[in-house]
Amino acid sequence: MSAEERRQLDEEKRRLEQERRDFEAQKQNSGKKKKGGCLKWVLIIFGVLILFGACTAMFTDDESTDTTDETTDEESVEEESTETTDSNDEENVEEAASEDIETDSGEQEVSSSEDEEVVEEEEADEISGVNEPMEVDNVEFTVNEWYQTDSVSSEFTTSEANDTYIVMEVSVVNNQNEAITTDSNFFKIIEGERVFEPDSTASRYSNEDSMGLFLEEINPGSSRTANIVFDVTQDVVDSDEKQLQVQSGFWGTQTGIINLQ
Repeated sequence: MSAEERRQLDEEKRRLEQERRDFEAQKQNSGKKKKGGCLKWVLIIFGVLILFGACTAMFTDDESTDTTDETTDEESVEEESTETTDSNDEENVEEAASEDIETDSGEQEVSSSEDEEVVEEEEADEISGVNEPMEVDNVEFTVNEWYQTDSVSSEFTTSEANDTYIVMEVSVVNNQNEAITTDSNFFKIIEGERVFEPDSTASRYSNEDSMGLFLEEINPGSSRTANIVFDVTQDVVDSDEKQLQVQSGFWGTQTGIINLQ
């Protein structure tokens, strides 16, 4: 190889070496630029994401607030509607209860009135007057007459009234199938709320030929007539409300009323 060729080869090597260095320098500068540019874009993208997130959060809060307000309003409306419905239901129940009470009260009053009428009718059916038979438990009682006197007497003795006497002539008929025992204590005078028992001694004196109705036994189909005497005050004699109560047995399980007017 000649010197000229060697020199040219060396220059070519130096040129190539210089181009290599220039290329490496450009490569390094290009890498720095690329790195700086990527970092810039990363920061921009990150900022955009933060801004988008903030906007999204604000929009979501607004929607949540609106939804909460709407829900609250709806709940308030539902509560008001429920309260109104409950109030209307309570009013309807109260009105129905009031109507039921009024109806029940009216029915009770009517029923009570009807019961009183029935009782009065039943009581009226059980009341008779002088010379009118009153049948109690298949035993017939009749007051034939009554009069006032100050004393009664038998063949040997006389009984004086403390105030005055009412003497009643009564008849008793046994319509039962068995014998009964009757007594003067089965008869009582009632005047208002006062009850007068017979005077057993005066009753015996007023019956000349017998003991009167002193534990008197009467067979089926038979009858007895006797006097019963009551020692009472004058106001009882004059009263228009005095009545005679009769009963069928010693325990007075069944009774009847005879007016003495």
